[in-house]
Amino acid sequence: MNWVKKGLIWQPNTQLWWQQHYGILPTPEYLKKEGKIRIYFATTCAQKYGRISFIEVDADNPSRILYESPSPILDVGEVGCFDDCGLNPSSILTDEKGNKWLYYVGYQRSHRVPYMLYAGLAVLYEGQSEWQRWQKTPIIDRNAQMPYSTAAPFVLKEQNVYKNWFWVARNWTTINEKPYLQAYIAYAESSDGQNWQIQPQPCIEPDWQTEFSVGRPWVLKSEKGYQMWYSLRYVDKLYRLGYAESLDGKNWQRKDTEVGINVSPTGWDSEMICYPAVLKVKNKLYLFYNGNNNGMTGFGYAEAEF
Repeated sequence: MNWVKKGLIWQPNTQLWWQQHYGILPTPEYLKKEGKIRIYFATTCAQKYGRISFIEVDADNPSRILYESPSPILDVGEVGCFDDCGLNPSSILTDEKGNKWLYYVGYQRSHRVPYMLYAGLAVLYEGQSEWQRWQKTPIIDRNAQMPYSTAAPFVLKEQNVYKNWFWVARNWTTINEKPYLQAYIAYAESSDGQNWQIQPQPCIEPDWQTEFSVGRPWVLKSEKGYQMWYSLRYVDKLYRLGYAESLDGKNWQRKDTEVGINVSPTGWDSEMICYPAVLKVKNKLYLFYNGNNNGMTGFGYAEAEF
């Protein structure tokens, strides 16, 4: 598969106090009846506190913005909670009652390390206009096997099973005198989308000699099995995108050379590309992603060329 880049869609409007930096983790949802794609993302104020907002774009031409939310739909969490410094969207699904479930990454700043990250859930009930947090605590918390951070859930529902691919920190490391989390992608299942049985072995791990993190998984299911796109962080260079395939969603084969996209020679995504989200719309396949400085420049998209 080869991706044709279509350019930047959205960048922060610094005239708004809550939009000073970033358009991070674009999370698209196809609104078929309306012919639109709603893209959730996080943007930060001057103090780098993250809030979730959204735009709506033309499903046939995602470069064309049709609507932009005038205010955030989810604010920072209560002081002392796992998301009191901000939250980023991660994945979204709609249940059989029409309720929308938005899985997100909540973060707290720390003293000896920069931050802690955990997975949260917010719900927009059918007929209501305001999102509500499911609970004040993470839906996947740390434990003896996962003592650091667990975040960036991507959740699919197949029949009566919720399937969740998420990011797990193995430990902290130092690269060029800066602390970073070493992380892999894990898998869990649930009957209700809130309480999870976690598979003990990782789905996808970095090559720990040349890479130190894989994260923000995004999964599509087809008749042939599962496809996953993810962020890949190397020891000697910034983020790139990775790609893997699986027959059962649990055992994956990395095929990073087939991802079909790389950094540009110049411009907003010339230093890195990260945080992929792939959406099928009619006969098209779109890839939404962040570029330089982990999304400081906003987000753009590419279209698959088959």
